[in-house]
Amino acid sequence: MYKLLIVDDEEIEREGMEKFIRWDKYGIELVGSAWNGVEGFEKIQKEKPDIKMPVMNGIELIRKAKKDFPEIEFVVLSGYGEYEFTSQAMEEGVRHYLLKPCDERKIAAVLEKVKADLGEKSELRDESRYRKNVMRLLPRAKEQIFRNMLLGREQFRKDYPLLLAEIGDAREVVVLAFRIQKGFDDLEQFVIGNILSDLLGKDKVLLSTAIENDVLLLVDAKAGANIESAVARTRKEFTELETFPIQAAVSRAGKPEQVGRMYVQVQGLFRFGGMERKIGFLHEGLLQNLPGDATFLVDYRGIRDAKEYEEVLFEVYLAFTKMELRGYTLRQEQEVSRWVLHVFCGSEEESECLREENRWGLLERVTDLIAEKQGIAPGPGKEEQRIRRILLAVYRNVRSPGLNIQYLSQKVLFMNEDYFGRLFAKCRKEKFSAFLARRRIALAQRLLQYDPEFKISRLAETVGYSSDGQYFSKEFRKVAGKSPTEYRDLLKK
Repeated sequence: MYKLLIVDDEEIEREGMEKFIRWDKYGIELVGSAWNGVEGFEKIQKEKPDIKMPVMNGIELIRKAKKDFPEIEFVVLSGYGEYEFTSQAMEEGVRHYLLKPCDERKIAAVLEKVKADLGEKSELRDESRYRKNVMRLLPRAKEQIFRNMLLGREQFRKDYPLLLAEIGDAREVVVLAFRIQKGFDDLEQFVIGNILSDLLGKDKVLLSTAIENDVLLLVDAKAGANIESAVARTRKEFTELETFPIQAAVSRAGKPEQVGRMYVQVQGLFRFGGMERKIGFLHEGLLQNLPGDATFLVDYRGIRDAKEYEEVLFEVYLAFTKMELRGYTLRQEQEVSRWVLHVFCGSEEESECLREENRWGLLERVTDLIAEKQGIAPGPGKEEQRIRRILLAVYRNVRSPGLNIQYLSQKVLFMNEDYFGRLFAKCRKEKFSAFLARRRIALAQRLLQYDPEFKISRLAETVGYSSDGQYFSKEFRKVAGKSPTEYRDLLKK
């Protein structure tokens, strides 16, 4: 709430404004009044109001208060014939004035403008203070912001634009990572940054930080042709100091705001190279059998953070749906699956995906292997295995508009419908119909995030609703709080 002080030498008008206007209705707290400039300044010092309304010989008050309290906004009330006073007030930076006599409606209209100015000033002050703090903390602050961007920490997203503006968000960059089994200490991180800056140019190595056993650098993509030789030289320098072998990986090029994706990619490359460390420099050329955007079709973080089997199944099904929409062949899906298993399970599971001769068998195999590796596969008990069968059947038939508990239990799984409902509610803690609607809409949301240009009618069909979109839109709003079109428009912004 904003604070207001009234300064007026006319008692009737001063008391009238005090007593007959409900200031709280306008988000304003009246902190007092004064009858002249001296008394007014004393109350300014005591109450520190946001808005003052001085009149008659108030120029000195304005001048003095502006000097000591520059954030204060003044509203001048003047009568006919007081143009000289008004002109002087404007020279002192006063932007708002009222001509007497004035009523509550006119006062309220001006005060709304004043409040808007105060809000704008406050934002500018906060931004200025924030920038000063960050600049004072550099380079430590930049390193921390870079780390948060790599890890995709949403709670710190407000910090990102400041760093992007400094490094230039128009340029393309790559994430270059070095890994050693024991991890790097601060001095070694500093040395790596210095060596790379010398070899590639100080203007090409933009940022560096460390996460777990990795040193990560943000490098201008224009240095791409020299990165491999620079990595070889850096590894050679460290070979003389360390007995542990050192690996390096570089992501594909992209915009600075995409570094979170690039980090996931270099992590995948390290997994691809295995900890055998036979490959010293890992890069996209090693994945030449993969389609160009294959590594971005999978939400690696979503799979990694999954707490149960169904969450892995959801992410894998979503990835296969994207591949289908992109027109991938079975062979291409096998290559992507091989890569995903490399990332999450290691090379020992790679050949598993190549044995499957149909798309659904491949999807199921990848899901089971990842869930088992992450320790969240369904247990061996009858109920756990039945729930696994139910979940697989749901996703296999999710595009069918006729999918419901009756169809699934009687036509697909050949189970008693009542038993099916009780078992599902017991194990999943929600009714089947609620689960199905929630997951269908979640699929729709993620597909819109992947491609905001997705036609709503086609999207509806892809997640199991009629193409006319009416029921789909109703269910979407019920779950997401917005219509599909509103949600898409929000993503585009």
